[in-house]
Amino acid sequence: MIDQLALRLKLGDEQAFELLFRKYYVRLCAFANKFLNDPEEAQEIVQDVFTKIWEGREEIDPEDSLKSYIFKIAQNLSINKLRRKKVESRYAEIYKLVYIEQHEFSAHESLLARELEENIAHSIGKLPSECRKVFELSRNEGLKYREIADTLHISVKTVEAQMSKALRSLRLELSEYLTLLIIMLISSNL
Repeated sequence: MIDQLALRLKLGDEQAFELLFRKYYVRLCAFANKFLNDPEEAQEIVQDVFTKIWEGREEIDPEDSLKSYIFKIAQNLSINKLRRKKVESRYAEIYKLVYIEQHEFSAHESLLARELEENIAHSIGKLPSECRKVFELSRNEGLKYREIADTLHISVKTVEAQMSKALRSLRLELSEYLTLLIIMLISSNL
């Protein structure tokens, strides 16, 4: 059976898109919030869902369930967001242990930590200008993505993309040091 709303949407009917938005926006926000436990982030995810639907409308199959399709997009985007937060949280924990809690290190560990700090600063300095600004506002100023977007007058999606680019670059640049640091921290907690 052909879903008429999906067919109209596939053909670029803006009224169909508005109807879809009104029909599912609140339910999608609640659904995404179950994953994220953050209503503001859930709303951002749902905005991304509708952007993806509109941009990919030609790919919609009117014979498939449109409702299942949009909820699957919301689920995937929510899970991806959680994965990104998990990676960021891991780096925040390492940063906290090294710089905030003043963990007692041996002379060798202290040397490695100093070397890591220098390499982090060098690697951050090598980031492209916009990417570096986003990273520093997040890490040094503790701003949330929405606050960074407002400060720099860019979209939250741009902030996410720049932060992802910065973390990927730093991960590559500092991979050998992060591995050593994690081993040091684990062994010191045993």
